[in-house]
Amino acid sequence: MADEALHSRLGSLVEGYAPASSETLAAHAVDGVVPSAVVAPDSVESLSATVKMASEQGYAVIPRGGGTKMDFGHPPVRADIVVSLARMNRIVSHEPADQTATAEAGITMARLQAGLGERGQYLPLDPPHGDAGTLGGALATNVSGVLRTSFGTARDMVIGVRVVQADGTIVKSGGRVVKNVAGYDLNKLYIGSFGTLGILAEVNLKLQPLPAAGKMIIGSMPGVSAAAECAFRVMDSEIMPSFLELVDPETLSLLVRGDGVDRGFPLIAGMFGPEETVDWQIGECERILREAGAAGVTRLDGDAYRQALESMQSFPGGRLLPQGMQSGITCRASVTPDEVEALYRLAEERCGRLPFGCGMLSHFASGHVAFVFYGERPFRDADYDGLADLIKALRTAAEQQGAFVVEHASAALKERVGPWGSSRGNQHLMEMLKYRFDPKGTLNPGRFVDGI
Repeated sequence: MADEALHSRLGSLVEGYAPASSETLAAHAVDGVVPSAVVAPDSVESLSATVKMASEQGYAVIPRGGGTKMDFGHPPVRADIVVSLARMNRIVSHEPADQTATAEAGITMARLQAGLGERGQYLPLDPPHGDAGTLGGALATNVSGVLRTSFGTARDMVIGVRVVQADGTIVKSGGRVVKNVAGYDLNKLYIGSFGTLGILAEVNLKLQPLPAAGKMIIGSMPGVSAAAECAFRVMDSEIMPSFLELVDPETLSLLVRGDGVDRGFPLIAGMFGPEETVDWQIGECERILREAGAAGVTRLDGDAYRQALESMQSFPGGRLLPQGMQSGITCRASVTPDEVEALYRLAEERCGRLPFGCGMLSHFASGHVAFVFYGERPFRDADYDGLADLIKALRTAAEQQGAFVVEHASAALKERVGPWGSSRGNQHLMEMLKYRFDPKGTLNPGRFVDGI
């Protein structure tokens, strides 16, 4: 189909549409696949009309939020239209008394939190790239951060959605109140589906009050075994940490700036809530750390606490690297907490024989481990042999009871190792769902698990 016909159709559907320059199209390429058009609808109805036209005319649609996760997944089979949600960026409603809000999917996480914070509330979802990443992107990829220890993932915070399906139909799932019963919870189906079953347009959210106080404590343990054992002691105690992080010593220097922290092998516990409760939990945690053999214990509050927390939240995105290092290839493992130590040891041992470094951060209580690989120069094809072998070894270990996903990486590396890992015998079910929701393969074709 001629691009002129595509531009004409989009111009009749989206106010202010103009064909993108070749530079803009190249900037919106997905793993080297350059689209023919970039369009930014400004309403659910405009988005619906755009997707409906694409379905009828046989165009492939690539949804895009802030662009921070466009290197996730397989390269698309086709990419005719990139649909940006940048203009769908409002907080539609906020009901502080009910602790709920409705927001358009194109709003950045930073703008959403700032708006909610004006009335003393926040969404306890803290994925990497919160400054530029969007709510819709976070939900589509089901990413989260250190707060998952206390509040879970996006599936625990979304109470309703409006979704534009692959044929342009607008559907609703759930509602605007927390106590809502409306049949099968389709919200959870769309979250983590990578935009292959529908495009999230509006999201109803369950909120929390902004905490009165927040502090963290860092214990310098003799080694990774002692740190993991102490983490289990904290989990078995009366303390309820808001987050509990196991981090390698090199990465700690990125998270906590300045002197005064005994590096050792760090175990980080954070608490927030009423000041009196936070202080009691910090004191109890220090007692456990010292009884477990911590060589040093450091408390952080105020600006130091906020800076360290922001660094932990951004680290898995691959942009927080040791000085002079480049690339930031990232992977994520989801295992049981008792398997975290083995993954750390495996990565440390294998990286010691390779010409690049590896930073590791684990949300220990949930068994979520972020790996960031970096070097003194960008990775080249010759570097991928060793890195691919390491990733395959980590995936084999993680998939015994969990999962391992390659997130930020080049198309060349993903071609060698595969971004998603094993479908665990669920391929037929996922293919069936894809066919049921998107029989023409309009949305993100080929980018999800097993090329769905």
